[in-house]
Amino acid sequence: MSCPGAARRGASVSRSDDDCGADRTLARASRLRARKLFLDVYERGSRVHGAYFVLFGLRGATSRSRLGITATKKFGHAVARNRIKRIVREIFRNHRVDGVAPVDLVVNVKSNAREQAFVRLEADFVPRLRELHRKLGA
Repeated sequence: MSCPGAARRGASVSRSDDDCGADRTLARASRLRARKLFLDVYERGSRVHGAYFVLFGLRGATSRSRLGITATKKFGHAVARNRIKRIVREIFRNHRVDGVAPVDLVVNVKSNAREQAFVRLEADFVPRLRELHRKLGA
């Protein structure tokens, strides 16, 4: 199946499904973007430490879980920061639980995550996410 407009954007036109990758992205409504929302999660939420991440969570104010990611300049140059953000979004998208109460989640990426493989990052993130859900009673 081909996706209309994909070739114009320089994207591959061959996909394994009919929806043109719509389920392969994290929707805009599933992202925390405003500084105030980040600060609310930091101040009123719970915290869970992992080897490569620190997760902050607060019971969600909307009907869906939302994700915010911080990777400071200490992490590396823009390419490295953007890459780790893409990885965290993908892990979150693959492992968010639809049956639980929504959570606003902020992930602070530690600098040692830069050298790690996707599988290792996922193995650290998923148990921390479950632990945070338990802490919040979600």
